[in-house]
Amino acid sequence: MEWVDLLDKFGNGDDSVLKILNEGSFSIDAGTASRFYIRVEEVYKKRKNNWLERFQRSFQTYNFKTEDEFEIALRNGKQNLCILKSFVTLQSLPEDLRNTLHKDLEDFVDEIKNTLKTNATKMPHIRDRVIISINNFDLNTSSLSFNSNNIATNNPKNLFPSSGRKIIF
Repeated sequence: MEWVDLLDKFGNGDDSVLKILNEGSFSIDAGTASRFYIRVEEVYKKRKNNWLERFQRSFQTYNFKTEDEFEIALRNGKQNLCILKSFVTLQSLPEDLRNTLHKDLEDFVDEIKNTLKTNATKMPHIRDRVIISINNFDLNTSSLSFNSNNIATNNPKNLFPSSGRKIIF
């Protein structure tokens, strides 16, 4: 029953339960497997649809006057996807379910990216910089990790490999 409650909370936007879900375990038997998979998929789809609605609203609400504003909207959208990526890579989920959800999320992001490219190429004032930003819109979040606050955040240590030297100001 605890899994159901945690999944409901996550489905309703409570990201704080990700740590508990990640550390949890679930014994799947023939009677519970299909119900569990269906429940996880429902929660995932709900969060994915909520993300899409917010992302589309950001493009409808704001009249982007500069490339920087457009890039900010893309960056915010990508950062908000980190929660979904954290969910689909939960170690407590069965591997086949994780793989299925992760593949779906990758396909979803590719579809969004292709739609953005298609729409951007129709606008004559779009420059190469915007196309580059769209090309960088993906799930490659190697600089993002799951932290103790239960949200995906930037981890500056991963951005640049250590050269062994320290610079002191």
